[in-house]
Amino acid sequence: MSQPPSTPRRSERLRIAAVVVAALALAAVALVPLLGGLGGDEDGGSGPPPKVAGARETRALLAGIPQDGITLGRADAPLTLVEFADPQCPFCRRYTVGAQPQVIRRYVRTGKLKIELRMLAVLGRDSGRAAAVLAAATAQDRLWNASDLMYYNQGAENSGYVTDAWLRGVLGAVPGLDVERALAGADGPAAAKLLTDARTLAIRNAVDRTPTFLLGRTGGRLEKVLLQTLAPGELDARIDALLPRDGGA
Repeated sequence: MSQPPSTPRRSERLRIAAVVVAALALAAVALVPLLGGLGGDEDGGSGPPPKVAGARETRALLAGIPQDGITLGRADAPLTLVEFADPQCPFCRRYTVGAQPQVIRRYVRTGKLKIELRMLAVLGRDSGRAAAVLAAATAQDRLWNASDLMYYNQGAENSGYVTDAWLRGVLGAVPGLDVERALAGADGPAAAKLLTDARTLAIRNAVDRTPTFLLGRTGGRLEKVLLQTLAPGELDARIDALLPRDGGA
């Protein structure tokens, strides 16, 4: 982040730490659709709807990269990065929009790194609804497109912006995604299991803020990484240090 991670970052951390055990232990989240809307970004031509911010950028960034459930990148990538994120978290948005594209271009697209996205819902009802829909999108291998667009179009925290209309607008900008199937799947057992697995892994790794990352060699021990600035390039040195000598960026 551009400013020192003092008051807002500490406040976010303390608030999540206070609720994480209780919130992450719940098997379900109350989902109440309220009113909300989309942000605007003109994206003309025959592509996604024009008022979904980030549609063009996300489509270009992720095109051609394998997706398998929660994972982005090649299955045989030597390194694995796990991200814990909340759909409403403004710091997750800052990382996703500002820093993550460089990580994907330099390391994921080149086959050096794969990323797992573990969605948590600790900040309120909008988090729960959005996380459940994102979990359902994994069944169509479109989690990463959908999550990126949710961050690009993120509303004010717990303002009720995650409505069915908002979800349909955002998800409608994801190439190849069956929107109605994703919305219906949000209440299903497969999505619930993904969210429960994410909560369990977060508790096991003492995750008390979002975003939090685990990084390591694929199949080996993953170590917690806490980013201080969420700026582009902050993860690069950590990734480069783990890459084989002939696999540097």
